[in-house]
Formats: sequence, structure tokens, C-alpha cells
Amino acid sequence: MAARSHRPAERRVLLVRAGGLLTALPAAVGLVVLPPAGGSQAHADTGSSVTRSGAKGQYDDFSQLKVTVEQTRNLRTQGVKVTWTGGAPTKKGSAGDFGTDFLQIMQCWGSAADGPARDNCEFGNVAGIGTTTVTRQVSSSADPAVGDSLEPVSRYVPFTAANGGTADNANDLNTYYSRFTTNEQPATTTGADGSGETIFSLEDSTTSPILGCGAVTQEGQAPEPCWLVVVPRGTHEANGAAAPNGVASSPLSASNWANRIAFRLDFDPTESACKLGQDEQQVIGSEMASAAMESWEPALCTADNLNVTYIRQPEDFSRGQIANPVTGSAGLALVEDPVPPETAGAPVVHAPVALSGLVIGYNIQLQGSSQQVPRIRLNARLVAKMITQSYQCDLPGRNTDIVRGDLPKENPAQLTNDPEFLALNEGVKFTRSGSCTFGFGVPADASDTIAQLWRWLRSDPDARSFLSGTADSWGMKINPHYLALKPATTDLALFDKPDPTQYIPDPNFPDLKSTPIALNPYGDSLADDAKKVRNANNGGTLASVNNLSIPPAMNKALPQIPGQNFMLGLTDAASAARFRLGTAELLNADGQFVAPTADSMAKAVAAMKNGPVPGVLDADPALKTPGAYPLTSVTYAAASTSLGAAQRTGFATMIRFAAGQGQTPGIGYGLLPPGYAPLTPALHDQALTAAAALVAGKPVTDDPGSAAGGGSAGGSSGSSAGGTTSTGGLGGSAAGGAAGGTAAGGSPTPSTAAPAAATAKGSTGGPSASPPVSNVAQTGGTTPSAILGAVRWVLLIVLIAGIAGSLAGPLLMRAGTIHGTDRPFFAFFRGKSAA
Repeated sequence: MAARSHRPAERRVLLVRAGGLLTALPAAVGLVVLPPAGGSQAHADTGSSVTRSGAKGQYDDFSQLKVTVEQTRNLRTQGVKVTWTGGAPTKKGSAGDFGTDFLQIMQCWGSAADGPARDNCEFGNVAGIGTTTVTRQVSSSADPAVGDSLEPVSRYVPFTAANGGTADNANDLNTYYSRFTTNEQPATTTGADGSGETIFSLEDSTTSPILGCGAVTQEGQAPEPCWLVVVPRGTHEANGAAAPNGVASSPLSASNWANRIAFRLDFDPTESACKLGQDEQQVIGSEMASAAMESWEPALCTADNLNVTYIRQPEDFSRGQIANPVTGSAGLALVEDPVPPETAGAPVVHAPVALSGLVIGYNIQLQGSSQQVPRIRLNARLVAKMITQSYQCDLPGRNTDIVRGDLPKENPAQLTNDPEFLALNEGVKFTRSGSCTFGFGVPADASDTIAQLWRWLRSDPDARSFLSGTADSWGMKINPHYLALKPATTDLALFDKPDPTQYIPDPNFPDLKSTPIALNPYGDSLADDAKKVRNANNGGTLASVNNLSIPPAMNKALPQIPGQNFMLGLTDAASAARFRLGTAELLNADGQFVAPTADSMAKAVAAMKNGPVPGVLDADPALKTPGAYPLTSVTYAAASTSLGAAQRTGFATMIRFAAGQGQTPGIGYGLLPPGYAPLTPALHDQALTAAAALVAGKPVTDDPGSAAGGGSAGGSSGSSAGGTTSTGGLGGSAAGGAAGGTAAGGSPTPSTAAPAAATAKGSTGGPSASPPVSNVAQTGGTTPSAILGAVRWVLLIVLIAGIAGSLAGPLLMRAGTIHGTDRPFFAFFRGKSAA
């Protein structure tokens, strides 16, 4: 596609999203920022929450059912919350599966105003359930209303892909999506009060070309929309027959399909806003700033004529490129720890650009429900147990094995059997499966934030003792193979998996072995970890052989059964918010369990002191700071003053944008995504000072102070004066944990959770910075960025005719591919390293 004309760089504009279109707003005009609307306008970021009602069907009445999709615009590959009220309580079937009165949810493609055809919906390839309720199979006897386009007697609704091709039978369907990759939700349950909720994993065209959501097929056209379709199921089959023991007909049967509730979904374009031939400024480094860079890059291209290309790389490598640049080196690195002055050939400027944190994301469903547990607590010792593969289920073996590998027999099977975890989360009603669930997900690469995590573990007396080989109060000990790493005393920045245990499940195939890494593989990135947790599948293999495959192979792990999800992984706060994960409250050095919120991160920054390099804060998790989240991190943009003048000016422009307009919380180009806290005033000022120094080619001469975040407790981060933090994670938990969000400049919303005893024997005690975990599910919670405050969306301003005329030229250049495989900018969101 040909590149479009470009507005001169000196006319600063901010791209905002409204009604699916990019709009340019002159920086000279004051931004009108309003709080979120009330009533049904639940999603404060975009105002795109939509509620639709069911209809009185031919056989079942769904007219009281009201379904809400929290976000229907500015979408990408992400999680989205779906809630409903007015439904009939779900009843189990005679076989314990499905039954009656539940919802079936699927993603479909198509641009017709009245919604998609059933041929265009990703449904009918779920694993492990032997009923036509979850297939594309319909029959004339089961549904007299089936269309004439289907063959008589045995009828199969074909699947037609957006990128071409059709599957006319179940075998061909695997060509397009398999039971390992489908995002369909075949049975979401309704509670006794008629309400329910679930998190649906949406896919854009970069992760699901068969749906093509967000693709721009022709220049000048809007991105391709998609649909979320909800088919309510009652107590009758498609032909009207009563089904007291459970319905068995497909939702794609015409009579069932007639009851569908369809929601149009508008995705962000998956093509680049940068024009062909535009000079690129390469940025590498920390994943902690990835989501922010994804938001800022299109705005920089159109507003400042600056094409910044970000590639995730380990921070140590990135620091080396800045300290000792060679031809082709990146000019700017995103890091949490500074470039050591003694390694650099010229002074290096460090500018704070992002405030976020490492989190433990989880997808844990309430027992027998589609709802997610609102809150869980973890102390450092529990995290140490998970990352050292010290539970029996972390190692391969037979299901009947009580002891696996060289683990002590006292070690529990998994986290759900650990008395310490159960004591900390007393009253939480999650499914406790007798078989092994997935282990704890971690990324493969080293990073500054992982080093901070190990530092947090070593700073906690109980965790340090466990890492040294001492048993906890219940007799559990560390996996002995980890002791060689000396984790209690050695600085570590990655997660080794040294356990050599192998298991041969079938002696007829001795070369097929199960290993700890195959059982629970590394994630390609923190974002990949988050997506795996949301999909309740780590992509590993089971300790069993499929001898029917050619050649025989280890069986792949299937997603966990809906209603029994229990999965945790290490990720960043922005990815947790994107995929609507719950985020665990972690025990800080002050003895409080604290969630990752804007408030708790601001408190952590306020207490941080300068590290070895002045102006770069030392994120020390051992500081006893009330209400501080222990894994808070500040990401700095580091650039050498030896760069050429054009490069220095370009990077300074990026820094000013990131520290200024880029700190406006919200969803849309140029905004600060959920999962980040706005920079404190001191960090903002420091960034501008660093940008000026970079342009001048000189080091920062004034010491920014021993604590750049000092005084932030009343600043833009929105911390409260009180001593408690909000209960929801930054970005919100999927089951209403976001209700504890902090408005900008305001105080956190009090939790409604009922108190519960939660102090574990042998764990570090102390008061909680948030109310204890409750066994009451918090339904109807707020949306992800409610945590970041009421300031959420920038409204379009009606400009005078002259200014409007000057903005009439189109701004969006769609040449290239932002998400495509030919550019590494967002490769980590596809589960592939961009390195």
C-alpha cells in the first residue's frame, strides 16, 4: 500500500480512538478529560461496554437475560470480561457435564450489520467432552429448522475462514483451529442468583488469521470487525423436546442459533501507522515497557514523524549496546538497572519512562463456576517453592507416584495441597483436583526484574531459609538439585531448571521421555506467560505416549477443564491487565500483603533511594515501607551522549512524549495502558531534565535527589493518605478484583470482602495492607483501568473551522505491519522472542 501524506513534525498531535477511527488532537488545545459515565457505561477506558438482552425463544424464554461485554472497541489479542444477570441457575446433567441453563460463547468474523453467519464462528473443536453440544454437528431430527443449505440426515455446519478455505467435516477443522488452540467457551455457568461471569480470550489477526480481526484489507478502510456471540441454552433441545438431564444439540443448530446475542467487536488495526521509508530509531530492552511502547509508537509516528522500533532484549545485552555501541547498535535501551559509568565510553543519560511491576498472575476459578477467585495471597516462601520445582507434580511420573525424582516425601503434590497456601487463603473455594495441575509459569530469559524477584526472596527470612535447604513448618524442603545454585546467597537473574528427572511412560518407546521442562516449559516472554495462564494451558506435554500418532509422540497437554482452572505464572502488570488475570497480593518487608496497584507502586517508589548511579532508583524489596508493593520497578530510557545530534534529538522527543502525553492512563494510541502507574511528579521532571541533557549531548549535571519518587504519595500516581492499599491488582482481577482501584489523586475503594483468618503457621506475619481473602466472589467488578483512576478517555474537541481544515488530511499510514511477522515490534505478544 502506498504511504499517505504526513503532517509536519512541528505540529504536535495526539492520536486518540473514537468510534473505531483515529483522530488527531492538536497539543496546543487543552485536553478535555472527564470521569467515566455512570449507569451501564461500565468500561471507563473507552466507554465501549455494551449490554444486550436475550429474547423470548421458541422453546425457552431468555428475555430476562442481560449480557454485558466490558470492552467492544480498541481490542487486540487480550482477555475481555463477559458478565450476565437474569439467567436461570445452571443444573448439572446426569453425567455431571453441561446439563441445562448455561451460555456458549464464541468469536466470529464478518462485517454484516446484523452479525456473523454461523459458518464464520470458531466453535466445535473442544477437547474431552463427548456430546454434540460442543460440535458443529446438527441433524434434521434434532432441529426441524435447519437450513436447506446443509445436507439432509447428518448435517455439519461448515467453518469458513476469513483468510480463505472451508472445513466441511470435523477432521478438516483441525486445519484451522484445534482443541489445543480454540478459544471457544462451550459451557459457562450461571449461579443461583441468575448471574455469572467469565473472561473470554479474544484473538486479533496476528494470532488468528482465520478470524482476521483488525486486519486492514485495503488502504483507507477501517480494520475488519469481529463478533462475540453468546448462545444461551435452556431446558429444551433444538426441536423443542425437554432435556431434563442435559441438552445435547449444538448451539449452531438453527433453532438454537436464533437465540444468539451478538456483540460487534472493533479491533485496533494490525498494520503500522509508520510510512514506508521513514527513518527508524531502534530501541531495545526490558519487556516491562513493552505494552507502553506498543501504545506510544503509532502516536510518535504520526505526531512527531518519529518511527521508533522496539525489540525486546535482555537488559544486560541492551546495556552493553549503549555502553559500547558498534555499527547497527540500538541507540536507546530500556532498563531497570543503570548502565555502569565505568563500562561506558561516554556519559549515559537515564530518563524514567514507565512505572510498573512484576506480578504473579493467576487464573483460578471458584469451585463449579466460571468466575475467577477475586484474590489470593502469596508469601515469598510459597513463590520460592514454585520456582524451584519443589512440589511433586513439578516432576514427571505416574499419577500414582507419591514421590517423584529426588524430592522429599513430605513435599506436597502441588500448591493446592500445601498447608501454608491453604492457611494464607483460608475460605477460598477453588477446585482441588486430585490429579496434577500445571506448574508455575516462568520466562526463559534473564532480566532486571527477575533479579529483583530473587532479591525479594533472599530478603525474606522464611524464603531465604527455605532456599538454604531448611524445611518449612510442615516438613517441605527445596528440590535438592537447586541447592547447587546457592539461591539463598547468590545473585540470580533467571530461572534455571537443573532437575534431571526423566520418566519413560511406555517401555515400548524408550526414546520418548518426559522431563520437568517438557512438562512445564518456559514461556517465551512475560506476556506469553500471561496468555498461557489465561488459556489455562502451558503448552507442555504429558507423561504419556500417544502410540496412535505417526510417529508415536508424547501427548500434548489439553487446556484445563472449564470451571476447574487453577494456573499461575510470572508476568508483568500490563500483561496481567491485558489478559484479565488476577494478581496475587504479595507479602512485603513491612509484613503486609499488598496488591500491585498505582497506589502501592507509588508508595514503593517514594521510599526508594538512589543506587550506584545517581538518578537511578534502587528497587530494594527489603525496604520496610507500609503499603508498598515489593516488586515495583521503574524503567529508564538509557542513551549515550556520544550519539549523533539527530539521534539524540529523536530519542529526546520519545522521552518527552513518554513522560508527558504518554502518561495519560487509558486504552488507545498514545495513552498509558492498564498495568502502569503514572510517573510521579519527580520522575516526570527527571525525565524532562534527562531529555534536555541528551539533546545537548551532556550528562545530567544536577543530582535528581536520593529518592526521585519522593513526595509521590500525593501526586499523579493517586496514592491515598491512608495506610491501606486497594484490593484489586493494577489492571484488575477477572472477578472483580479491580473494584479496589484508585482514582487519580484519590484514595482506594474499600474492599467489601469479609474478613478471614489468613496467617500461616511459620510464615512472616504482620498486618495486611488489604483486607483478607474472602470466600465471597466479588461479581460485577469494575474494568481493568478503573485501578488507574477515573481519568480515562480523551474526548474529541470541536475545533474552529480553520483548525479543523488543517487537520482534514489523513494521518494514519498503514504501510508495513505492526503485528506482522516481518517486524519484531510486538513479536513477544505472539509468543515468539523478538531477539
